[in-house]
Amino acid sequence: MKMTYCQHIIPTLGEILKKQEPISPQLPVSEVVEIFQKNPSLLALPILAEGIFTGIISRRALFYNHLGRPFAMELFGKKPIMVLQEEDCMTMEADLDVHGALSRLLDFDPSLETDCFVVTEAQRYAGMVSVSDLMMTISMTQASLVQTLESLGERIQSEVKKAGEIQQALLPVSEFSFEGLTVSGEITTSSEIGGDYFDYFQLDKDRIGLLVADVSGHGVQSGMVTTAAKASLHCLISQGVDTPAGLLFGMNNAILATARQTLLMTCLIAVIDTKNGKATFANAGHNFPYIHRSGSGLLMMLDSVSGFPLGFEENNSYGECLTSFEYGDTMLLYSDGIVECTDQAGEEFGYERLSASLAKNIHLKPSVLKRKLLREAELFTGSESFPDDVTIFIASSTVKGAPHAAE
Repeated sequence: MKMTYCQHIIPTLGEILKKQEPISPQLPVSEVVEIFQKNPSLLALPILAEGIFTGIISRRALFYNHLGRPFAMELFGKKPIMVLQEEDCMTMEADLDVHGALSRLLDFDPSLETDCFVVTEAQRYAGMVSVSDLMMTISMTQASLVQTLESLGERIQSEVKKAGEIQQALLPVSEFSFEGLTVSGEITTSSEIGGDYFDYFQLDKDRIGLLVADVSGHGVQSGMVTTAAKASLHCLISQGVDTPAGLLFGMNNAILATARQTLLMTCLIAVIDTKNGKATFANAGHNFPYIHRSGSGLLMMLDSVSGFPLGFEENNSYGECLTSFEYGDTMLLYSDGIVECTDQAGEEFGYERLSASLAKNIHLKPSVLKRKLLREAELFTGSESFPDDVTIFIASSTVKGAPHAAE
């Protein structure tokens, strides 16, 4: 079969796998813990019995699921690792290209919580590929792939559509509830592949992280940066990074390596502690968030911390802001697409209109409030489309017995 140029420039899993040394299923759990502790970047270990692959043990499963409970080490320390191994793990063939691997990974794990997967060759263990390496490889090949597709006429439209579908698949479901907290997010893209991104992630039983970001551009290149952001974010979380400043620090270096300063990403991360009624923010050049205080009725913009966008400077550090976030309070995260959209005369929707609309409709539940803000921007511009991506991401800590109005 003749190999096309596109097939030639797209790497296979065999080209990016790492030949991680396997362990025996009889190895004591305590010794496996030592292996992970000596190598902080190690995500998982393959387990082979007499040369036959039987499963893996991942860092996340070992430390968070099995050993995160009291006295777990006393219970499992001397037992063989086979009692904790993950048998239902993702495996792929070495000759599968990275795009096909991502599609299969999303079918297997739509929420993209998998850290890494096993690669086989002739049905035998060959190595492992981290999801972060997979995403970075796809990102680095996107520019070359687009140049090739441009020479192939109509085929580029199909490929761009697929890329947009993959990017949309990386977004979380729009509605989510967590410990009395309700979140609702949505992106209205201005092109097939947008540059906006939002996400939420549970850090422990009391804390949830919220993220909103905006790449300086559109199309496949911006899509590759948002892909790298998603991959680096969840890789950092799996390694135990759980502060907004720490996450921005790691994501900044990942995006700098991906975009090489050709594209920047503004990003804001908030971690809400539902138990203590607190929220911690860090901001990489993004629009300042709003918080509405239910007790006082005050609507305020949190503008005390900000820093350089991600991808601007290596090893850049970010400050944090701690504020209260109590029952009944509502938080709005958004991208500049909504405040910079203009009417027929060229006047911007602006912050005053946004804050006024937010204050007027704050009694609505997040999913309805989100649509209300978007609709008012559409009425102002006289169009249902925007020149830039628009992201609206709302979190509300509701009081029991006093739910938000439905409409």
